Formats: sequence, C-alpha cells, structure tokens
Amino acid sequence: MCTGAEMMMMGGQVAGGFSRMAQGDAENSLARADAAYERDASEQQAEKILRAARRQKGTARAATGASGARIDEFSLGAEQEIDTLANEDAAMSILTGKRRANSLEFAGASAKRAGRNAMTASLFSASQTGYDGWKGAKKAAPKSEFYDGTTGDSAFG
Repeated sequence: MCTGAEMMMMGGQVAGGFSRMAQGDAENSLARADAAYERDASEQQAEKILRAARRQKGTARAATGASGARIDEFSLGAEQEIDTLANEDAAMSILTGKRRANSLEFAGASAKRAGRNAMTASLFSASQTGYDGWKGAKKAAPKSEFYDGTTGDSAFG
C-alpha cells in the first residue's frame, strides 16, 4: 500500500507528463500553422516576381519599339532573359518556402514526439514510485501473532 505522499508524487508525475504532452501538441500545431504561412508567403513572393518580370518585359519591348529598332529574334533576347531569370527567382522563392516549411514541420513533429516521450516516462516513473511505495509498505508491515510473514502458515490452520 502506498502512502499519501507517494500517491501525490505519482499524481504529480502523471500530471507533469500530460502537461509536457499537451505542450508538445501545441508546439506541433503552431509549427504546422507557421509552415502553411511560409508556403503561402513563398508562393505570393513568386507571383510578385513574375508580375514584375511581365512589367519589365513590357518596358523592354516599349523601349525597343521607341528606339525605332525592329522587333525580331535578337531584340526579344532581353525579354527571354527576363523570363528565364524571373522563373528561376520564382522557383527559388517557392523552394526556399518549402524548405522552411518542412523544417518547421519537422521541429513541430519533434516537439510532439518529445511530449509523448515525456508522458510515457512520467507513467513509468509514477509506476516505479508506486511499486517502491508498495514494496516499502510490505516490508514495514508488522508481524502479527497470527501470521509470521515467512512461511504462509497461520495460527488458524
């Protein structure tokens, strides 16, 4: 039988484990929300890059036409370079956002696992505390005149 103090210790250990598990779950949820934000922000940044590239292409074409030059394959080279660079920048923006998001999700999953592990550890710790209390109470039990505690024999039979 456990003492009241041991029971309180066991309750505290389990409550602490639940608390750490809830904290890990909350951190995971926040990390997932941050990851979604990172992905969305990177896609918006990529769209801004592509819009700016379209404006630059229009400006380049207007400048070519205003100069009196003929618009041919050679004069469109600047526009193609603008397209290529913009697409690369947009792809890098999305890739960077995905990497940040994956990193956040990994950190969140790690926090969740740590919380679950802490909960499991607290259960084992509480079990050990309870067992030690039971074992200690068993050893401390006084011997009665009816039962000697060693052979299983009693005075009644």
